[in-house]
Amino acid sequence: MTVHGSGLETLVEALLQQGFCADECGLSVIYRRADDELKVHLGSDGSFTALDGNDEVIAEGTGTEDLYAVLVTKTVVAAIPGRRRQRVTR
Repeated sequence: MTVHGSGLETLVEALLQQGFCADECGLSVIYRRADDELKVHLGSDGSFTALDGNDEVIAEGTGTEDLYAVLVTKTVVAAIPGRRRQRVTR
């Protein structure tokens, strides 16, 4: 349990440092930034799903390495229509 909590805290801190703020929806939390269509749904197990402005999944992953890949590569394409869903791989 500590490992999951520690990983989750790390993901939350990384999102907050990038200007995201939390939007609690029941048991789940969605992080979003002002003037940015990218949203990150963070699971309690440290997994996440990145969504575009139409709430379509653009990437999924677990842990900080996967999150970094999404923030670096997907922030730019989050608003571009026609891209396909991807699973972030290390």
